[in-house]
Amino acid sequence: MRGYSLMQIAGIRVLIDPSWLFIFFMVVWSLGTFYFPGTQPPVRGAGAWILSVVAALLLFASVLVHELSHALLAKRAGIAVPRIRLFLFGGVSEMASEPQSPSAEVRIAAAGPLTSFGLAALFFALSLTGLPSIVYGGRNVTDYLAGINLLLGLFNLLPGFPLDGGRILRAWLWSRRGNLLSATRTAGRAGSFVGFALMGLGLLQLVGAHNLGGIWMILIGLFLHQAAGASYETLVLRDALSGFSVRRLMTQPVITVPEHASLEELAQDYFFRYPRGSFPVASGDLFAGMVSLEQLKSVPRDEWVRTPVRRIMTPAASVTPLAPDDDVVTALEAMVRGDAGRLPVVVGGRIVGILSRRDVMQLFKIRSDLVS
Repeated sequence: MRGYSLMQIAGIRVLIDPSWLFIFFMVVWSLGTFYFPGTQPPVRGAGAWILSVVAALLLFASVLVHELSHALLAKRAGIAVPRIRLFLFGGVSEMASEPQSPSAEVRIAAAGPLTSFGLAALFFALSLTGLPSIVYGGRNVTDYLAGINLLLGLFNLLPGFPLDGGRILRAWLWSRRGNLLSATRTAGRAGSFVGFALMGLGLLQLVGAHNLGGIWMILIGLFLHQAAGASYETLVLRDALSGFSVRRLMTQPVITVPEHASLEELAQDYFFRYPRGSFPVASGDLFAGMVSLEQLKSVPRDEWVRTPVRRIMTPAASVTPLAPDDDVVTALEAMVRGDAGRLPVVVGGRIVGILSRRDVMQLFKIRSDLVS
């Protein structure tokens, strides 16, 4: 998944997924068309649209604060959180690993709803002071933010994984059973049930009340159902691959491309000869970068003879290499994050091996078949 980098907070990158832009404009349109013209006092025209943009920005700032509370508690528990992603259905803190105990899971999960309830109380108290009324329609904005943060906190407490309430349910099951995988399976089924319930309510709203808001409810339910299944499958993958290092799985010796080779040589001597989607590039004995088939295809055919590989390769500084003792799960996550099919294994600047997604998934298949 790609996104636009917005900022960095406490070492955590905040990314905006392209789908966020759609929901942002939908929220602005909904507020400007229906909400603010229907409030007391009503706000219409340009004023309604200005307040709609302000309210939408503060809504997503609230979502960011909600996710940031998860991320900071996770970091305090020793879990790396490289990024927070804002997307179509809200936000997600992308944690590098699972909590180490049920109590840590509860603290991390509960932080989000508690933060949303705190924001709801803050905006409600601000409305009571009368200060927002200094700006025409300002009270309407704070009332909206108080209500939407309250709803955000309550929705996230629904007992369906991967919602916060589902994570709390998983922690309770984990503490009773002593098995994280079993607890995740049950909490994931609860998440699917909640998802189907939301889809059913959305269908009733759409068909019975002819309310187009039912479409949104159906989409949220579908997302929750799919996310519940994906979360369990991810944990199964982690469990099957745990304990395996990159050293045990990497391919040796490594076929490298000299950085001074022409693209014609790259095509004839490497891509045509070996069924690979990318190759590491070497400068002498040192790792210089990676070159892919897509990069080669981006150059016109008549320029291949006079264009060196180093001109189109992804330089080493932009590639996250693996170390032999890295965990295979961590390596796979790095490949997914970087949208890379293969990553080099580097020690002291020299390439000692290479690992591909295909290698990792083949190991997962073998482990799963043997266990089953």
